[in-house]
Amino acid sequence: MRSLTHVLCLSASLAALSVGAPAMAQDADSGISNSEAFGDIVVIARRREEALQEVPLAITALSGDALKEKSVQSVEQLRDVAPGVNIGAQKRDEAQFYIRGQGPGVINAGQRNFSSVATYFAEVPIPVAGPGIFFDLQSVQVLKGPQGTLFGRNTTGGAVLFEPNRPSDDFEGLVRATVGNYDRYGLEAMVNVPFGNDFGGIRVAGQVERRDGFTKNIISGQKLDGRAYESMRVSLLLRPGEGIENLLIGDYSSRDASGSSAIPRAFNTDAAISPNVLQGTPLDPFFPNVPMYLGTGTSRVSIACLSAPMAPGCPAFDPTSPVPVPVQIVGQALAGGGFGFAPDAVINGLLAQQQAIGIRKIAYAGRNYNRAQNYGITNKTTWEITDNLTIKNIIAWRGQRTDEGNDYDGTVLPLIAQFNVTTQDWQFGQDQFTEEFQIQGSLGNSFNYIVGYYHEKSKPAFDPAIPSSTFGSFNTRLVTNTDTSDALFAHAEFDITDTLQVSGGFRYTWDKRKASLAQVSTATGACVLVNPQSGAVQCPIEYEAKFSEPTYDATLQWKPMDGVLLYGAYRRGFKSGGFNLPAPRADLQSFDPEYVDDFEVGLKADWDIGVPLRTNLAVFYDKYKDQQITVPVAIATTGIASVAQNVGKATNKGFEFETSIVPIEGLTLSGWVSYLDASSDITLPGTPAIKGRQTAYQPKWKYSLTGRYAIPMNDGGEIAFQGDFSYQAKVNSPDFAAPPPINQFPSYEILNARIEWNRIGGSNIDAAMFATNITKEKYITGGYPLYSQIGFDSVIYGEPRMYGLSLTYNWGR
Repeated sequence: MRSLTHVLCLSASLAALSVGAPAMAQDADSGISNSEAFGDIVVIARRREEALQEVPLAITALSGDALKEKSVQSVEQLRDVAPGVNIGAQKRDEAQFYIRGQGPGVINAGQRNFSSVATYFAEVPIPVAGPGIFFDLQSVQVLKGPQGTLFGRNTTGGAVLFEPNRPSDDFEGLVRATVGNYDRYGLEAMVNVPFGNDFGGIRVAGQVERRDGFTKNIISGQKLDGRAYESMRVSLLLRPGEGIENLLIGDYSSRDASGSSAIPRAFNTDAAISPNVLQGTPLDPFFPNVPMYLGTGTSRVSIACLSAPMAPGCPAFDPTSPVPVPVQIVGQALAGGGFGFAPDAVINGLLAQQQAIGIRKIAYAGRNYNRAQNYGITNKTTWEITDNLTIKNIIAWRGQRTDEGNDYDGTVLPLIAQFNVTTQDWQFGQDQFTEEFQIQGSLGNSFNYIVGYYHEKSKPAFDPAIPSSTFGSFNTRLVTNTDTSDALFAHAEFDITDTLQVSGGFRYTWDKRKASLAQVSTATGACVLVNPQSGAVQCPIEYEAKFSEPTYDATLQWKPMDGVLLYGAYRRGFKSGGFNLPAPRADLQSFDPEYVDDFEVGLKADWDIGVPLRTNLAVFYDKYKDQQITVPVAIATTGIASVAQNVGKATNKGFEFETSIVPIEGLTLSGWVSYLDASSDITLPGTPAIKGRQTAYQPKWKYSLTGRYAIPMNDGGEIAFQGDFSYQAKVNSPDFAAPPPINQFPSYEILNARIEWNRIGGSNIDAAMFATNITKEKYITGGYPLYSQIGFDSVIYGEPRMYGLSLTYNWGR
């Protein structure tokens, strides 16, 4: 009922914006053109700069100014400003994009597959878009539907493009200082220096951000969910000769934060992974009130030592070790045998304790942390040989390093965690090299084309220690991968008439994937990995596979009048298969490629009704074959395992509608709504019933409303007021086998506001006050839904109310 009410209210609101616009126009003709009102946002969806409204493709684009006006400072916030987009996160600082029901597919370092949504920075794919990317941006562009005949990496869901500002021909810069609650402070700076004589220029920008965490560990006193990062970007533009341009971009970001909190939401006392774990079996059935112990041998340790390691009777530990003290204790207990805890009363007591302290506190004996470095060098060379022929080359190298400590279950019990016990500085590393060569040209005034070659080689490596009483072990997992992708692509556009155009593209992709996995006991150093095919212990186990496939698209567009574009498109998408590491069963060792046939019709229109009005509509229908999703599978010897599988056929369908209007000068009203029906058409044997069930992290309904009123001042300044409201319907968690309501995340509403005073007194100084999540909505953004597999469900909650002030000094604008 609540969802229906929201939809009816939204329909009325959007109707007031669009259908009622002519009545408003009768009272006041603003005299403002659509391009003046909404700006000509430039996008590169077809590998050249074009106005957003001229591209026959569903795109949501936000300029750098729009991101600032909406107070967007993290990837997580993009879910509330772009229709058809959602975010799923297992780590607050490394969110994953979902577009039209398609996302990362497998969120597990041991299960390697390409994401259905590619993320780009400066036209180069990046592994993840984390903190430190939202500064000095020209735009963020969300492309919906399969990509590949124009973009470097082929995808079945879409692409998200982060475009940084290029060096300009003006001497300009800014310094921005921000303060806020939770002891937040930040500094951003940029300077642009042109070389003169149209020879190019250099642009240097950087950002520093600090904020305390908003979730307190009541045992250790640590504040989780904080923010601490530094980022820098240098762009050098050279024009050494006629028609030749070279852009070199170097970027670096570093993060050293307190890590994400995982709030336990439910425990499954019937989880059957290994004996005596969450089984409701006391250590001694004749003395159920005797304190619980870890271990069954002579070295057993009281579970109380996890939260009070200095108590009498607790084992010695090394306070200088990088291994957290509770984990040292777990290791000593394991040396004496298996685990033998935990009566239902203890599990239920821990859950009751968490419910009593609320979602902004947690009781965990260890300390979480999240460290990362991301860096890259990109070189783009463009040579305009003639007016009708251009050669472009994009070559890039990127690196990523991550080290983290996480307690996934969020309790003092050693159910499952991750940390670094090696002498290496990093647990996860990835080096990536990409090369893309393009030839762009035209034949006459009616035929444009692009042909190109793309190469990518990435080498991710994962080296965590995972202590887990659930698995009765304390192991280090060593995962290395080498992924190579090569492709040839071509795209052409032909103007049949002045108003009718047909376009199409073709791509052939060759992917090669290698993986190696070893798993050893941290205590003994012995291999503990079982080959699912032979049944023998083996380290390492190596995998290799090759995939190749053509993909293609065709689009017909028609402009019946100025400012109106109608289009219909068909796109064939493909995504390679991959591996489950380690495979719990021989037949689950790998999964096959995924295919999609995408159909889309759309309208992009700027209406001349006396006031600026823009309406964009896209309706899509996607048929998937061998769709890849993560599902819990029953395993006879160990219970339930989470693996990637091909679920056969699936259908995603829906629409996205966006509208904006300027009824009077200074007032801009905008809104959007998206609907998505994304579900599998079949249920695989041995898996939960997923037929007809909405795909994980995919809300059926989302909408947003924005109002901005800017008042010009006589001194040349401007005061602006902006409010943003967004709604997201409930979503299913990836744990299909969990009972309701554990298998869902509730719907939520977010209200943000901002007040700006720009060019104060005609000066170069801007000031702003902002607040996000004003109503203190408690909403879930992701987490570790492992209720059916391991025995617990813990979640990550969105940020509470945040507010602050910013002061900006600009020059040269």
